[in-house]
Amino acid sequence: MSGIPIFVNGKDYYDREEALAAWFEEWLMKQDFEQDLIDRELELEYRKTHPDWNTPYVMYGVRKKHKCIQKNEIAVFYDLLPRQKRARTAETHWYKVLYKRKATPEEVESLKAGEYTRRYLVYSLFIEKKMTLDKALSLIVADDKLLGIADNTISEIVTAFETFFNRKFRIYKPEFTTQLNLFTD
Repeated sequence: MSGIPIFVNGKDYYDREEALAAWFEEWLMKQDFEQDLIDRELELEYRKTHPDWNTPYVMYGVRKKHKCIQKNEIAVFYDLLPRQKRARTAETHWYKVLYKRKATPEEVESLKAGEYTRRYLVYSLFIEKKMTLDKALSLIVADDKLLGIADNTISEIVTAFETFFNRKFRIYKPEFTTQLNLFTD
């Protein structure tokens, strides 16, 4: 039985099967199955009383500062599995959520049409000379107005960004263009 030992729970194991059994036993000891059953019952009750339990959330956030991340960035991201309990994923680990709202019916329909493999969809805007914070926030506000988001919700979103950055934002009016169809009879 020579070879490299497998270290599990403070002990060295030379047999792989024995190491896996020790790891599984340790994992079982950490589980709280009784609380899991209680949480499951509460979740089922919540789903019965709230027909919109599976509606995705739309979150607005700012990229956290890190020595490896030098760009300034704001983002809108969708949580496609809002009731799922698990650790934060990489998509949101680097963002600070400033505002969270439920998705509109139009957003829900467009999200249901896609095949997504991740929990979060992130749409980010990098802040640079051409795209200032004011312009980026104006684009987000314009998109939300097109979706029919209430004005008081939009003002709460802007206030959340103003509070975070500790300054007032100038929201520009969107410039809509008309697409001409030149190839019709």
